[in-house]
Amino acid sequence: MTASLANQAFKQIGFCWALGTHSGWGTYALNFAAQCARNGISPAIFWSENDLVLTEEQAALLGKPLEEVARWNAMLGQGATLDFPFLHALGDNLEFLYPTLGVKGKPDVGVIFFETDQFSPENLARAQRFDLIIAGSTWNKELLERRGLKRVVFCPQGVDLSRFAPRPRQNAFEGRFTVFSGGKLEVRKGQDITIAAFKRFHARHPDALLVTAWNSPWPQIANSIAASDHVVGAPTVSATGELEAPQWLVANGLREDSFVTLRMLPNVVVPDLLKEIDLAVFPNRCEGGTNLAAMECMAMGVPVVLSRNTGHRDLIQDGNCYTLNQQKSVGEILGRPELADWGESSVDELVDRMEQAYNYRADAKARGEAGRAFMQSWDWSLQIDRCLAEIQKIA
Repeated sequence: MTASLANQAFKQIGFCWALGTHSGWGTYALNFAAQCARNGISPAIFWSENDLVLTEEQAALLGKPLEEVARWNAMLGQGATLDFPFLHALGDNLEFLYPTLGVKGKPDVGVIFFETDQFSPENLARAQRFDLIIAGSTWNKELLERRGLKRVVFCPQGVDLSRFAPRPRQNAFEGRFTVFSGGKLEVRKGQDITIAAFKRFHARHPDALLVTAWNSPWPQIANSIAASDHVVGAPTVSATGELEAPQWLVANGLREDSFVTLRMLPNVVVPDLLKEIDLAVFPNRCEGGTNLAAMECMAMGVPVVLSRNTGHRDLIQDGNCYTLNQQKSVGEILGRPELADWGESSVDELVDRMEQAYNYRADAKARGEAGRAFMQSWDWSLQIDRCLAEIQKIA
């Protein structure tokens, strides 16, 4: 517990986005609830996934709060004014991601990761109800303030540094130079740019292997990738909700032995995968937050390639990663002003970064180590305490 929380003004806190282990929001909720419990603050959990995969400590901390989810959830349809802080999950256009409009906390707090700032006047006016808005990136904070919202703070997500730390390889992909691409498959995440670049990179280096973790609880979002000029179509979805990515990658020119596609992984097992990776690439067009997958790679000491745009800029420091600096405005390319800050990365530049990591392994290792050092101040416990301290100021 930080000194600022030693005499916190509240003993309970509520939040309403699904606690889980298969998505960024879910991982955020899980670590938020666990750190509250460590601080002696009882988390009132209003929503949870059914297939949680918890560590022993998480299960011990959250056993009782998880038993009360149904009781809290029943309150959503009725509306309520709570006598403790309540956090609302917000998305693009400042909409409520869960049915919490009728619930108010003391204080009432919004938590937001958004990708465009085309907020309606009605939603902007409604957002004035919040005593505080927690933004997931500096970019989000600045856009909100530009639109007239004053009570905004930047509190990024974190990483569990007890698990996401360097560990010995088991040579699962022995003899291959592994390139990791993670995050739910969608045009915003830029996996089409990765595919185009990797196809050329693999032609030069047949030992390269693309390792993908693109499945998510929302497979239908993958259809957006078909809008890209770099790929043809989008993967179909199986009866079990998994992306049928192998067929799609072959149809887009990748050899069957040049890639491995993974099923949806609970966050607790991701370190076992990342320890086998040589380079992680994120040519994302936009990140409302700071990209949890990239942060976890950096914490493991994996060299990463980051597009220099939107939320990624909070992660970039000299020497702690490779950067994609050629960023054309997606808004200008498509004639869509709401996407003005989105960045279109260069396939050529991404190929160059892959070549740099492949040919200069000592430099790649140094960047990975610098990234790991940078992430040491991003542990979930520190970030959640930072969040709680901001709420404490107004409680």
